[in-house]
Amino acid sequence: MIKKITPLIFLSLIISCASQPRIDTDLDTTYDLSKYKSFAIEQPALESSPSQIGLNPILLQRVERAIRSSLEKRGLTQSTDADMTVRFLIGTNREIERSLDFGTSFYYDRHWEARSQRYLKVDKNEISIRFHDKKTDEVIWYAFSRFNQSLNIQDQDAVDVLIARAIQKF
Repeated sequence: MIKKITPLIFLSLIISCASQPRIDTDLDTTYDLSKYKSFAIEQPALESSPSQIGLNPILLQRVERAIRSSLEKRGLTQSTDADMTVRFLIGTNREIERSLDFGTSFYYDRHWEARSQRYLKVDKNEISIRFHDKKTDEVIWYAFSRFNQSLNIQDQDAVDVLIARAIQKF
């Protein structure tokens, strides 16, 4: 019985420790966030430039849907004459990570230690969500997250979870 339970406990421990993207938020305390009852979402404009060729327009749609859904669950309504404007930006930042591999090798009667370095290109997605006061156009609330592309951004549910985690701090 213990042999069957131990792997399940170990698996649940690993799943519970799985890291989620860090989300940083900030707010301007001169604005009373409770007075905002409606919102309008402005999607970023896509340009025909080489820097935006890799930007997935379907991902923009997923993020917009997730923002709308999260705000509506908080009791806000989407309106053309809204109290606040929501703008978001998505980007990809390519980073180079270095890893060291250590190994031991044997050759006949000799022994040596081998070290090798590998450089990996890692693409990290970034998202910034900004809530603007409609009258002043000043940013009243801000969220930012950077995450590896291993997060399944082709899945609406995964995007919904990320955006809901960010907006829960609003």
